[in-house]
Amino acid sequence: MDHGKSANSAAKTLRVLHAVARLDSARKLSEIAEEAGIPKATTHRLLGTLIEEGYVVPEGGGSYGVGPQLRSMAAQVLADDTVGIESTLRALQQRLGQAVHLAVLGGEFATYTHKVEPGHAYRIATSVGMPVPLHASAAGKALLAYLPPAEAAALLDRAGLPERTPHTITDRGRLDDELARVREQGYAAEYEEADESVCSIAAPVLDRDGYPRAAVSVSSLAFLVTEEQLRTFAPAVCDTAAEVARRL
Repeated sequence: MDHGKSANSAAKTLRVLHAVARLDSARKLSEIAEEAGIPKATTHRLLGTLIEEGYVVPEGGGSYGVGPQLRSMAAQVLADDTVGIESTLRALQQRLGQAVHLAVLGGEFATYTHKVEPGHAYRIATSVGMPVPLHASAAGKALLAYLPPAEAAALLDRAGLPERTPHTITDRGRLDDELARVREQGYAAEYEEADESVCSIAAPVLDRDGYPRAAVSVSSLAFLVTEEQLRTFAPAVCDTAAEVARRL
């Protein structure tokens, strides 16, 4: 293996990725190539690889933008390094007495980066690093609802809508209607859609452009909380998501 050639290719890939991330909106190939200082043909080839891996997304009209994998990495780094997020999540747990999570988009799933255990004796079978389905979890639906439509559609095309329980939404039209309701009310909820014993409610953590960088979710066991009680958690969850957004 020519290690010098591999290192040079990796450096060029990083320069293209850096150029896409630096530009403040979706840009044309020529603009990315100029920013990266790399010929257009090479830039086009590297963009193809980055698109396949989810770090870049085609925006239409020959433009390219930041993909979910890159946003997920950025959110995880910020979540790990930002002071105060853990205490903010803990305050929500103390207020509601339920398990609290912070999740980010990770490929075709939402991935938990933080968990605060519930105050009662029962435990939720979740853990940091655990992926949860976008279409069947409250955190996933909160993220999906606020993604650019093309990005959300591409994720759902790849992941599909597998049935997790008899309550899972497996019809694309029904899911679209559900995501419209999430945007209207500002939070997502699910009752035994991912797991027959678990329910959850979540709100998106939005950046200044309205992109969902993460989601704050509260989970409980279905025999402890009714669907109506679950929705009473919404104001506290939305307040916490807004506070996390300020800290990020």
